[in-house]
Amino acid sequence: MKNRIYCGEINTTHINQEIILYGWIDNYINLGKLIFINLRDREGIIQIIFTSSNKTIFKLASTLRNDFCVKIIGKVVKRINKNLNLPTGKIEIIASNLFIINKSKSLPINNNILNTEEIRLKYRYIDLRQFKMLKIIKNRSIITSIIRSFLEKHKFLNIETPILTKSTPEGSRDYLVPSRIHKKKFYALPQSPQIFKQLLMIAGLDRYYQIAKCFRDEDLRSDRQPEFTQIDIEVSFLNFDDFKNLIEKMLCYLWKNIINITLKKFSIITFHDAMNNYGTDKPDLRNPLKLIDLTNLFIKKNNKINNIFNRIVSICVENKYIKNINNEILNNYKLYINKYGTNDLNILKVKNHNLINFLNKNNQSKFLINDQMSKNIILRNQANNNDLIFLGTEKINGTLSSMGILREKLSIDFNLIKKNTWFPLWIINFPLFKKDKIGKLIPMHHPFTSPIKFNINDLKNNPENIISDSYDIVINGYEIGSGSGRIYDYKIQQIIFDILKINRQIQEKDFGFFLEALKFGTPPHRGIALGLDRLVMLLSNTNNIRDVIAFPKTTSGACLMTQSPNFINKNILKELGLLCITDK
Repeated sequence: MKNRIYCGEINTTHINQEIILYGWIDNYINLGKLIFINLRDREGIIQIIFTSSNKTIFKLASTLRNDFCVKIIGKVVKRINKNLNLPTGKIEIIASNLFIINKSKSLPINNNILNTEEIRLKYRYIDLRQFKMLKIIKNRSIITSIIRSFLEKHKFLNIETPILTKSTPEGSRDYLVPSRIHKKKFYALPQSPQIFKQLLMIAGLDRYYQIAKCFRDEDLRSDRQPEFTQIDIEVSFLNFDDFKNLIEKMLCYLWKNIINITLKKFSIITFHDAMNNYGTDKPDLRNPLKLIDLTNLFIKKNNKINNIFNRIVSICVENKYIKNINNEILNNYKLYINKYGTNDLNILKVKNHNLINFLNKNNQSKFLINDQMSKNIILRNQANNNDLIFLGTEKINGTLSSMGILREKLSIDFNLIKKNTWFPLWIINFPLFKKDKIGKLIPMHHPFTSPIKFNINDLKNNPENIISDSYDIVINGYEIGSGSGRIYDYKIQQIIFDILKINRQIQEKDFGFFLEALKFGTPPHRGIALGLDRLVMLLSNTNNIRDVIAFPKTTSGACLMTQSPNFINKNILKELGLLCITDK
């Protein structure tokens, strides 16, 4: 069987060759004795000419309309009036035969205009006909292929893990699947292959990878979907430095092959320093602004606050970036950041080595700033004349602070982001635990993450102070991967479950099979899960994860095309044992 040739692949080397093309009519012009069409497929567009010398074919061609699906046979010739805007603009095809495979009614979506996302998702199969969308989907295929090739060259085995599995209390809510055979029992769709890939390490399959589908019933946003794809990787007997180098090498190889960019050296920042300097655990280092801690300038030594989650900080914006600024614009920053917990924002201007309140001519501030403090604030911010200093208390919500949010907004509003640059970094040494909204200890990553630099007594008595062997990869403000060294000691794993208040009975019920497996010569192992959707998003220059998934869900988790989720027939529910007598 001959390899198929696509419209966009035809070039001057094919001149005088007879070829067969399949595609869709992109444009149609009838000039009486000549009919011109643009034929489109996934690789591009080429011009086809029908002449009146072949009356039968010409008559059939006169019935063509946009988006008809056709087969055309013809000869490639030089194009007299070249179109240099098209890759195929130097040639055209004189048609000798035409087959109309399928007609098309008028499309419900016009790809020549900017459509709403609702209509794009409802008619996704037509939306995907756009070249920009085709390019992204092809890009995704190439990216996946490169990753597979790279990992397999490094002796990784591609191993599938179950989709129907057991519901375990690991973090997000599970999607549940009722069992028809086992009445009143459910499978869970995997949030990740976490336990299975660790079991593969115990099995001796020391280098595993999988392009894995994962499912999490959680709140959605522009870079999150209820079902998503991750590049799941696990290795045994490899320390963090060697593992880090392997993953960096793979990402550099990917960037070079997809967008011809050589990624610079990956920075390494601890979680503490990321929160302290940027107010987030996924900082965009294209943004030069930093948070400057001023707490000890305002609070007496005996009341000094060392905790980064309760402090007074400033952000300095250099004068050269400030244009057409006025009180109304600056006051909007106060209103904006107030929503995130900083209700005492002061905007100060450096004037003759002193600070004046930009929004108040009387120089009144919520913070009492004397001359010496003013000089110290200017010094710490390395501020110069006419620079602006935004000063306020910081409120932390999870792994994002109010002043960190302001830092991001200022970088956008003042155009501080260094365009066309890439800043990859590792965030390391996350706390092992954090507190939820009601003050209960929960894992910072997941309960299988290994603690580092600890003794058993400290782990049991001061778990909040324990650092974990965990790491995230962040590129330009997007977390594209998260991983850790895993617990491979049965006793440590049990202690972690105890700290999380999972009683021994529940441990046995939910994790008994895994705890038992840890007793059989478990090797030291570590891994990472890279978000394939986010990687494709970055490498395709889009900021919406739905653009890189062929058939995505909306932010409410619905599929507008298939109208799912949908109600299930009562007979099916009854068969599954899910229909009560009281249900109507």
